[in-house]
Amino acid sequence: MRKTLLLATAAALGSGGCVSSPAPSDLLDAKSALVEAKAAGLARDAVLARGAQGLRVNDVLVRGFPAGPPGRLRFAVDIPQDGRFQAELAIDPRFQEKPGVEFVVKVLHDKREDTAFTLLVDPIAHPAHRLFVPVDVDLARFAGRGRELVLETRGYEETGDPGQAFWGMPAVTTASQKARLAILYLVDTLRADHTGVYGYKRNTTPELVEFAKDAIVFDAAISHASWTKPAVASILTSHLPGQHRAVQLRDPLDPSQVTIAGRFDERGFATGAAIANSVIYGEESAFDRGFDYFAGLHGDDDTRSKLVGADVVVDSALAFLRSRRGLPTFLYVHTMDPHVPYAPPPPFDQMFEPHPTPEHPARDPRTDYKEPLDRERMIAQYDGDVAFGDREFGRFVRELKTLGLYDDALVLFMADHGEEFQDHGLWLHGRSLYDELIRIPLVLKLPGGRGHGARIERQVQGVDVMPTLLEAMGVPLPGDLVGRPLQRALESGEPARPALAEISHRGFVAHGVRSEEEKFVRRFSPDDDELLFDLRRDPGEKTNIAEANPERVRLRKAQVEAGMAQNPFRYVIEARGGGKLALRLETHGWLEAVETTGLGPQERAVAGGNGRSIDLVLQPRAGAPREISFTVRPIGAPVTLSGLRDGKPLRPADVGIGEGGQHPEAIPYRLPDVESETDRGSGLKLFGAPKGGTAPVALWLALPPGRSIGELDAATRERLRALGYVGPN
Repeated sequence: MRKTLLLATAAALGSGGCVSSPAPSDLLDAKSALVEAKAAGLARDAVLARGAQGLRVNDVLVRGFPAGPPGRLRFAVDIPQDGRFQAELAIDPRFQEKPGVEFVVKVLHDKREDTAFTLLVDPIAHPAHRLFVPVDVDLARFAGRGRELVLETRGYEETGDPGQAFWGMPAVTTASQKARLAILYLVDTLRADHTGVYGYKRNTTPELVEFAKDAIVFDAAISHASWTKPAVASILTSHLPGQHRAVQLRDPLDPSQVTIAGRFDERGFATGAAIANSVIYGEESAFDRGFDYFAGLHGDDDTRSKLVGADVVVDSALAFLRSRRGLPTFLYVHTMDPHVPYAPPPPFDQMFEPHPTPEHPARDPRTDYKEPLDRERMIAQYDGDVAFGDREFGRFVRELKTLGLYDDALVLFMADHGEEFQDHGLWLHGRSLYDELIRIPLVLKLPGGRGHGARIERQVQGVDVMPTLLEAMGVPLPGDLVGRPLQRALESGEPARPALAEISHRGFVAHGVRSEEEKFVRRFSPDDDELLFDLRRDPGEKTNIAEANPERVRLRKAQVEAGMAQNPFRYVIEARGGGKLALRLETHGWLEAVETTGLGPQERAVAGGNGRSIDLVLQPRAGAPREISFTVRPIGAPVTLSGLRDGKPLRPADVGIGEGGQHPEAIPYRLPDVESETDRGSGLKLFGAPKGGTAPVALWLALPPGRSIGELDAATRERLRALGYVGPN
């Protein structure tokens, strides 16, 4: 629940009079207005506590109030002259096979009690009732001050569980009063240079071009990662990946992080999100903090693993805005049509040539690249996806204008990252840090059109989004934000800052820093090298000048290393049984926080190579194992194990991995990582010591207290596989 209740400014009514209409009320915030609350015997304070957790149904999370029958919520409210009651009703999925629950809305006024609305929510009889059921009730006839709004539930089979029924996001709204509105509209996988705003030759984005006339275009906006999870986490938190820790596929957002929704939530804003990408809306990612409404949208046949069109996302986003009229609001929209598989709907699939054919569908380079022309076919289909998404963005903007919300709203249009089409020999994204991936479109319309028509050449960053929105909405900026408001870029004299970017995804590990003049990248896996590009003379990043510029490399390397974080887990190696072991651990990164247990006077663990290696001499005895643990920096940097046992080369049979004690295929052995493609499909249970087994060297991963790694169950793995985030195994 939010800490502060903000009410929209009341509008003056009547000719020549000073009587104002009552302000709308977000009942999620109205703790002082909640006169009475009970749900299946649960008392008021407990109802409030349970409501803060919200209810998740079919990947849609809504905050509200539990209402297990008999339930009763009574609010002291004022009702505007055009007031409406808005809510999302639901039956918890645990109780959807039981008889339905009747939801009733009453108004107490002028010593009368009138029923304004009633609905039997019955998931057995009505499949649509298995989801949230939106409610929009006209309260105009009850307008006035000093009213009481009563929300009741009645059950035909009461379970005694307060969570059986649910009032989601109850509010009294009004369309006649203005309120602050901030919108973040993000298009997944959209290359800046495939939009008309940035000079693309194809007419892919006429709606964005038109929108840009009212806005400010940033020519050098840089993402902090080249795939969705870490890039979006930096946008939503104004922290770098090493701080928010949502770096790899199974990493949740760090519990210490406050999202932009959380910042607005604390100031009484209604907060909503409509999201197509399951990496973001999956419960295991923990991106829903601070949102009243967090909708993960599904594809055809309500399937999580299919891509969702921008039309579905825009419909959901607009429905949320309509349900919050008159309330200060933050909305996050996340579409993903340009993401693989490239599959624009008709007629966009035939909009650009060369067209796909049955033999050359051009949907996914991993399966459909058979001849050079297939690259052009895939680009044409990608551009068709961009054009379809642009049409829906235009529809979204026009509806904002129809609702009278556009002029005073902040609307920030951007991407999380781009896409590769063999520009540097690779496909898709999440594999490198070239500009086709981390230079993103960013177009900002400020309230009242401030600065419209300007183009800003100065480099800006993904972390700048949160402070931009907060400042425009009059919310004080927290002191821990990394970013700066983009409004400052309209002012002269402030220098651009270098932007850090990184990737640790499916075996690709690299860290880089980009200034307006140059880019440095340190690659750790699968390549082990350093890249330096002069962006003024070589904007296509074709010529690596690192070797010829050692001083520039030294400076940039220091900047990059300062932003690197350790893995959230520790490697643990246990030596057991008899014999003498001489083991060596090596990495291109750094082995840190080394701890040893049980070592005798003739045993040792010696770090070398400036932290890049550890040499171990161990002589474990039966019943007296030796243990060594360490972390690696940066996240995902490969670590190899080699060595001798009793003077002979270590064999695969000498090493047991994870709970099952499986053996590596060869020595030297690259230690397992939760993001490596091989280990994800191998069935290894890495987080746990071997149960049984006789291998003299045991190896596993351990999480420190308070850390977690999201579990990829079968359903989660399937939806991520459809997006290319996990392999076919």
